[in-house]
Amino acid sequence: MSAGRFIGVSAGQVEMRLALSEDPSRLVSDWLAGHGIGLNMRCGGRGHCRGCLIGVQGATDPVRACQTKCGDLPAAAESIAIPPSSLADHSLHGVSDFEVRGTPMAPKLRPGLGLALDIGTTTVAAALWNLAEGTCLATASRGNAQRRHGDDVVSRITFAVEHEDGSARLQRALVADTLAPLVEDLVAGAGVASGRIVEAVAAGNPTMLHTLVGESVVGLATYPFRPAFLGARTMAAPELGLPLDCRLQLLPGLGPFVGADVVAGALASGMLEDSAGCILLVDFGTNGELLLRTREGWFAAAAAAGPAFEGGRLRHGATARAGVVSSMRLEDGQWRLDVIGGGTNAHGISGAAYVDFLAQALRDGLADGRGRFNVDRPQVRAGDAGANTGCIVKIAPGLDVSESDVAEILQAKAAIAGGVATLMEIAGIGPADLSTVLVAGGFGYNLDVGHALAIGLLPDVAPERVELIGNSSLGGASLVLQAGFPAGLNRLVNDTRVIELNQVPSFEDHFTDALGLQE
Repeated sequence: MSAGRFIGVSAGQVEMRLALSEDPSRLVSDWLAGHGIGLNMRCGGRGHCRGCLIGVQGATDPVRACQTKCGDLPAAAESIAIPPSSLADHSLHGVSDFEVRGTPMAPKLRPGLGLALDIGTTTVAAALWNLAEGTCLATASRGNAQRRHGDDVVSRITFAVEHEDGSARLQRALVADTLAPLVEDLVAGAGVASGRIVEAVAAGNPTMLHTLVGESVVGLATYPFRPAFLGARTMAAPELGLPLDCRLQLLPGLGPFVGADVVAGALASGMLEDSAGCILLVDFGTNGELLLRTREGWFAAAAAAGPAFEGGRLRHGATARAGVVSSMRLEDGQWRLDVIGGGTNAHGISGAAYVDFLAQALRDGLADGRGRFNVDRPQVRAGDAGANTGCIVKIAPGLDVSESDVAEILQAKAAIAGGVATLMEIAGIGPADLSTVLVAGGFGYNLDVGHALAIGLLPDVAPERVELIGNSSLGGASLVLQAGFPAGLNRLVNDTRVIELNQVPSFEDHFTDALGLQE
C-alpha cells in the first residue's frame, strides 16, 4: 500500500486501488490523507466513533481507518471503498451566503483586494472583495481539516493537550490544509492573483483563532477557562503560513467560547443600532453561540451543540453540498426530497432536513414526544442491532433516519434551547419580549422556520419574528474589511455579560426540559 490510485467515484463513493505497503505500521487514515483523501475523523482518531469506516476487499465488516494499520489489512485486498459519510467535506453549500441588516456602513474605498474569513469549527468560509469598488468578487467554503483531530472544540482542545505536537498539527490542518487551498479557490474563481490581496479580516470562535495563530489552548481545557487572548490582533499573514502578503486582523471575542464570530454577527445583523429592540441571535454551529440584547444590556453564552446540525454523528448526516437532501416533506405517507444540485439520487441528509423529518414525524404520529418511533406504523423498521441504531424510518434508497439519530439531534437541540432559556431567565425576559430572533450559520440556509418552532428548537415566537441571515460572521468580517472597526463593537465587547451555562444551576433543568419534542 505504498502507492494508490483512484478507480472511480460511484454515487458519491470513492474507490481506490491498493498496493503493498512499505510501512505496515502506518495507519490507513494517515495513508489516505497522504494521498489527499481526508476522512470524517470526528472523534480525533481515537476510535470512539464510526465516522471513518471504509470497506476493504476481503474484510467481512467495515474497517475503522483511524485504528487499522496498513499491515493489518487482508493480504489479498486490492481495493477499498470509502462511502460519502466517511469522507471529509470540502465543497459546501450555503456556508458563504450572508445577509447584512441595519443601516448600511459607508465603505472606505481604496486600491486593492480584501479577504474576509469566517473560521468555523466544521467549515471555513471566505469572501474576496474589490476594495476600490466595494463589490464582492467571489465566495468559497471548505470543510475545516481539523475535523480529523475531533469534530468539536472540546475534542480538539483535548487533542492539543494530549499530543506533544497537537497544537502544531491543528495549526497545520487549518492553515496549510484548509485556508491555503481556500484562498486558491477564491482567487481562481475571481481570476485574480493572490498578490493583489492587501488586507484580510478573520472572525471565529476563540479555539479556532488560537489554533490559527499557534497559541496554546491549555487555558481552555479546564474551568476556570483562561484563553491566551480575546482582544483584537493584527499580524503578518505570511508568518502564519498563509499564501498572502498582507496583514491579517483578528476580530475580538467576548469569552472563552463566545468568540469573534458572534461579535461579527452582531455587526452584520444590525443588533448594535440604538433602535434594534430586544433581539436574540442564535449562531448555529458545532460551537453554538447565543447573543441576547435587552433593555438591560447584553448577554452571551456558548452552547455545546456538537456537529449534529451540520450532519455530524448522524448515520446518513452530511454538510450541505451537492447530492445532499436539503429539505423533506411527508406527503401521503411518502417522503419527498429536495436534493442540492437537483436530481433524485441523494447520498446524505443535511441538518435542516433532519429538522423537517422530526417536525413532520411528530405531527404525523410517526414519532412521539420523546423521539421514539411508532412501531405500529409500516414505515418503521427494526434497525441493525449491532449498530445500536434503534428503529429506523427509510427515507429513500440507501437513506434512513434512526432513533439514535433523533437522540443525537435532540441533544443538540436541548443544548441550544436550554441555553436560550437560561439567558432569557437571567435577563428577566420571556419569548413574548423578543422583537426578533435571528438565525445565523450555514445550518439555517435551508431551515424551515415553522418546523424549527414545532420541535422547540427556537423560542416560542410568531414565525414572522424569525429571520434567517446566513453566515453573519462572514458578513461582519466583510463589513469591518470595507468600512473599518466601528465604535459599537468596542461597547459590545466591554458591556456584554458572558454566562458560563454549566455554572448556572437552572441550565440543567432547561436542558432536560428541551430534550423532548414539543407536542
